[in-house]
This record gives sequence, C-alpha cells and structure tokens, in this order.
Amino acid sequence: MIPLAPVFERSKAILQRLSELLDEERFAYGKLDTDIIVSLSKQKQDLLDEMNQLNEKRINILIKFGVVDKRSPSEDAFKQWLAQQDSTMDVIRLLMQECEQLLKHCKVKNNTNARVLNTLQKRNKYLFELLQGHSSKNKVYTSKGSTRPISSKQTLGRA
Repeated sequence: MIPLAPVFERSKAILQRLSELLDEERFAYGKLDTDIIVSLSKQKQDLLDEMNQLNEKRINILIKFGVVDKRSPSEDAFKQWLAQQDSTMDVIRLLMQECEQLLKHCKVKNNTNARVLNTLQKRNKYLFELLQGHSSKNKVYTSKGSTRPISSKQTLGRA
C-alpha cells in the first residue's frame, strides 16, 4: 500500500490550523492590532511552507510508485488512479475529500480577510490624505498628463 495517509493527515491538520488563524486574523483586523496581525502572517506563512513541502513529498511518493508521470505529474492523473482503486484506499479518498473541503473554507476566509484589509487600507489612505490636506476629489493634471492632489494650506498637521 502506498504511504499517503500520513501526508494527507498532516495536510488536514495544517488546513484546520490555517482556518483557525484566518479567523484570528479577521478578529485582529477588527481590533487593529498590528502586532497580532504580523504574528499571524508569520504563522500562516510557516504553515503554507510546510504544506508545500508535504505536496512535494506526496508527488514524490506518487512518482516513486508509478502512479503519476515523472515528467508531468498531475492532480487529475492521481484522482483517476485513486478512483480505480479498491476499498483499501477509502481512507485516502476520505482524507483527500476532507482536505479539499477545508481548502475551500480557507480560500473563502482568506478572500473575506482580503476584502476587510482592502477596506481598512482605503480608509487609512483617506484619513492620511485628510490629515495632509489632500482630497481625492481635488486633483489637477500635470504637464505630463498625470494627476496630483491639490495641497491645502490649512492641514490638520499645520493647524
């Protein structure tokens, strides 16, 4: 039997932890706690690095056992092979399905966090421009055709 179960079990654990970190990240965005956000980003990157290593290990195992082509290993080839196997591979099928579901949930959470972060960045940019006396509505064209904001003489920083 091909030793894929430990790889998929570890992948599942990583995806579960990643999901938790994404929840914590969204909460940290709400609190605007940069120290926690930076720490969570580091933890997420470590998990993603480990996930990439596991994927390489899985591909090497599949190549070693002749399941996928060495020159162009593909996920589809593995899935086709797995579908043709008997019930002894049910554990692998189940783990793979669970990993795919967790991955979908993580992608949704990550996209949600990206939208929250984008909103926070826009708000911060607007507040920064307001402090500088700039307004996105008050822009003029330069001689080269680009735009630049009109600076107010009475900024909050100069008041």
